[in-house]
Amino acid sequence: MRGNASEHEVLPTLIPLDQLSDEEVWSAVNKIQNSRTLKGCTKLLRLLAFVVKATLEGESDYLKETMIGVYVFGRRPDYDPKTDTIVRSQAWRLRAKLKKYYIWEGLQDPVIVDLPRGRYIPTFYARRPHET
Repeated sequence: MRGNASEHEVLPTLIPLDQLSDEEVWSAVNKIQNSRTLKGCTKLLRLLAFVVKATLEGESDYLKETMIGVYVFGRRPDYDPKTDTIVRSQAWRLRAKLKKYYIWEGLQDPVIVDLPRGRYIPTFYARRPHET
């Protein structure tokens, strides 16, 4: 979410997970799930819900490509993520959709859900009241 910001752009403030309530995070996820940007993107929404739930439950250590492939995308436990790139490709799509969502529909959202590149553990940002 911190791409090429101009010096005048106000960036969201990273808030430690323990300072955001589960309700605040799930409210942000619910807004994303009901957005026009992700309408009909059931695979992406399953991925988002899975990684957020695991993170909030303190199980982010289990958010590995193979685990996500099995539990989110129905792959067999012995599937090879080197030849079946479903998790990486869907995570890439989710990141692109989240970026689009926060540029348009979620521009004023108080909590931002991000999925940093290179990992499957979401991070959560909060905007200060004067950041709009």
